[in-house]
Amino acid sequence: MGRNRIPFVVAGVLIVLLGGGVILFKGNKKKSGPTVPQETARALSVPTNQARTVIVSPCNTPVQQTTSAVKNGESPPGATTLALPAGGGTRYVLVPHCLPKAGVTETPGPIPSAAFVLPVGDRPAEGQAGSLVVGSFVARTQLLLPNGAKTSTVVVPPCTEKTAGKRDVALSGDSGTVAAPKC
Repeated sequence: MGRNRIPFVVAGVLIVLLGGGVILFKGNKKKSGPTVPQETARALSVPTNQARTVIVSPCNTPVQQTTSAVKNGESPPGATTLALPAGGGTRYVLVPHCLPKAGVTETPGPIPSAAFVLPVGDRPAEGQAGSLVVGSFVARTQLLLPNGAKTSTVVVPPCTEKTAGKRDVALSGDSGTVAAPKC
């Protein structure tokens, strides 16, 4: 009878050893580094050596349509218009991404846009992977209007989560209107 128990004892010991090894292996698994927060906005850097106007296109509206309306002196429905007075330094404007199906609107047509202007002298904090962070907004794409630019109006289309992720873009233009590239 003693001989019949030996295979069962050996099998039991092997199961315990293998089970313990699996538990130890899972416990020693290295944790990955901190996750980079998802991009939620686009940042615009605007020098205030002269008065400038920033117009954010409505969501899902071609930037050319908004630019044409602005050049014709029209105010596009659903666009956000910001007047930045002349002063020293650089102003930062954050343009939140359009969120499809994020809310209910009673008005037909494109979803209105939004923008947040940081106070004079404030600069977004630098986050992980070169992102700019302001409150709950994370911007990896920065639009830069050069300090010597004569542009008086900048048109910025908002991104969506699917189109986000491009890098910094320098804007150039004459004394009129310049449109930022779409995402």
